[in-house]
Amino acid sequence: MQYVEAFNSLGYEVPNPRQDWSAEKDDGVCITLWKSEVQWTPVPPRLDLWTRGTPSSTDWGNLPGHKKRTNHLDRAVSEFDGWVDVIVVNGFPGQGYGAADPWLPAQRANHGWRVQEFDKATGFFSVAAEKLK
Repeated sequence: MQYVEAFNSLGYEVPNPRQDWSAEKDDGVCITLWKSEVQWTPVPPRLDLWTRGTPSSTDWGNLPGHKKRTNHLDRAVSEFDGWVDVIVVNGFPGQGYGAADPWLPAQRANHGWRVQEFDKATGFFSVAAEKLK
């Protein structure tokens, strides 16, 4: 499905689809993960930005999407015990994306995504799929 459609299917609005990498609503936060960056094995899947570089080595650190995602992740950690909804985006960073797929726990052995580590100063984070309680 399309990017905005994937967010909408989970109940999120995306005001600026070309800039927004995340969204929020009253009862949750949703982030996007590049399928090509997720470590799918060993199970459970995970993404750790620190294994992909350092905060000073990224070309996206000052982009509006990063700043907004940092605020959304801060809210997810403080209000939702780190639980986030996820949209898995096909494609490669900097080259554009194709389909976007909402992660539906009911179709994933009841696993959702949870922030494992988060640095508010840099916006770097790690997330992993965990069994929902």
